[in-house]
Amino acid sequence: MESENKINSSRFKLFFRGLRHVVIGALIGYPFGLIAGFFLNSLTAGMVFGIVCGALVGAAWRKQWPRWIRFSLIIIAFAAFVIVFIEPLKVIYQREMGLKIDKKYLIKDVRELAFVLETAHPDPYFHGGGKIAFHRRMQNLIRTIPPEGMTRTEFYELLCPFVAAVGDGHTSLRNPQPRVQASGGIPLRFQVVEKKFYVAGVTDSIYRNFIGSELISIEGLTVDELMQRQSLLRGCDNEYQVMRYIGYDGSLWFKDGIEQLIPEWQQKDSIRIKLLDPSGNRAMRTLGLNVNKINPYITPPSSVELPSTQRSNYVYKFLDSRKTTALLLIENMAAYRETFEMGISLGGERREGYAKELYKKYNGKPAPVNINEVINGIPSATDLFREMLREMKENKTENLIIDLRRNEGGNAFISTMFYYFLYGKEKLIEFSKSKSILIKKYSEYFWDQYPAWNIDEINKHQPIELTEDDYDFSGHPEPDHYFTREEAIRMIEDEAKLTSTFWQEYQAGEFGGYYRPKNIAILCTPLTTSSGYAFMYDHYTAGAIIVGTPSSQAGNNFGAWVGFKLRNSGLSGGVSHLYVTHFRDDPEMGRVFRPDYPLTYHKLKAYNFDPNADILFALEILESLK
Repeated sequence: MESENKINSSRFKLFFRGLRHVVIGALIGYPFGLIAGFFLNSLTAGMVFGIVCGALVGAAWRKQWPRWIRFSLIIIAFAAFVIVFIEPLKVIYQREMGLKIDKKYLIKDVRELAFVLETAHPDPYFHGGGKIAFHRRMQNLIRTIPPEGMTRTEFYELLCPFVAAVGDGHTSLRNPQPRVQASGGIPLRFQVVEKKFYVAGVTDSIYRNFIGSELISIEGLTVDELMQRQSLLRGCDNEYQVMRYIGYDGSLWFKDGIEQLIPEWQQKDSIRIKLLDPSGNRAMRTLGLNVNKINPYITPPSSVELPSTQRSNYVYKFLDSRKTTALLLIENMAAYRETFEMGISLGGERREGYAKELYKKYNGKPAPVNINEVINGIPSATDLFREMLREMKENKTENLIIDLRRNEGGNAFISTMFYYFLYGKEKLIEFSKSKSILIKKYSEYFWDQYPAWNIDEINKHQPIELTEDDYDFSGHPEPDHYFTREEAIRMIEDEAKLTSTFWQEYQAGEFGGYYRPKNIAILCTPLTTSSGYAFMYDHYTAGAIIVGTPSSQAGNNFGAWVGFKLRNSGLSGGVSHLYVTHFRDDPEMGRVFRPDYPLTYHKLKAYNFDPNADILFALEILESLK
């Protein structure tokens, strides 16, 4: 019996000794599985592939086996490698070398794009005629792909109308061709007033006389025709967003933008443009394209000196010696300390690079290694509001002008913070009880972008248990329903706790409702969007007046976004994940947020097309309100 046990034990050891090559091969195949997972777009499938192939190659090391078996195992492993990698490597080669990508790969990308839109977007059918119309457009798109395939840029241009049909300014594709500032476009900087494009600046002094002129046509196409074409290239909330994407730093500012907007344009080194000058004279001009690539462009002199943004994108100054009127400039909502604190709390370490860039810009030296030191070196909105309101209170400042003219968004929490400083906790709670504006759509793309969010934590405050691809209506009660006081406090504090700098102030309450000037005017242009729009809306509801040109964002539409990247073409973009309702009872205001005091071309002309005419107009309005 003992002898038989020894024989069995020996056989057992020999069996596992023979397997050691398989185990070693499987371990070696493990890192290759990670790479395979990238190509297969599935980490699980890649790991299985890597381990199995590694085990096959490991088994082929066993010299005890016949040569034909070992050779067969190697052939099987090699064949599997070719099957997995040859197709992805082929499409990567085609894509990166600027060659035409095979049609079958592009068809897969069209279907992937449709899946992204239907999975991540709250309602991609809302503006486009419904689900059937959406899928008809998708299939028509597939039919238009030529048999020989397309380059990535050609495919991008083909996809643009499909994405634009969603009718949402936050949902878009990213142009695969990097645009150099002002490279090759029209040497005139067009901006919008009323529903007109006017020349706000030029790239060469020889065109200085064109400043203030109204655009009539380009290459024989009227403004209306240009707007119709632009609306097919990128999703837009309203007509001002269409105009924003044509003027400013949009299509006309870049040669490839003009080519996409006007494909019949022939003379690629010059362009024909018709203008109406401020005296009422029409003239056709043929202009050479911009080659100076200068930034900033040439504008008329201004009678208003803005505060410097050398050390911060959030600055203020007084506009008169008596300090009667203060100007608060908020250039964006992505570069203040508290938003980075929130990002770290939510698992947003991906913004560390941007934080370090800001640290270097604002401090004039390289950023430290420790991310907390980096964040502490970025200007704080809490500190700014304390300093500004303390000085305003000391001087009994009557007016505050908030300049949001170039604010295209970021993190809207700065609006909540400022509301607290102006009105205090109780007013903030009352406002939050009735705000009720957000419906959130969860998806795999949402969880990829916000890794620190957890559906189990979210479900703690839900009336039903939500799934990971559900809609979250907790921020958007039924009509005529509002949040309870407790719910409003929880929502405010859940956000405030994410930023240690503001949370300390909020708990202390020292500057809550510290000072509110008599008049608050907010400057708006078509560039005032996303969180910039949210800031404007929040303080408009509290009594601020809006001055300028309507925002290009609709208050009742979609917002925020999650990123995606198509597997074969490599095209990337963003998809909205929120449905937003600011004006429940006023659909027209929800489409176009019209200022209380719109800037007109006549008024702009009276200010000699001063680049800060909006401020001059606001000062004139505030004077009349005395």
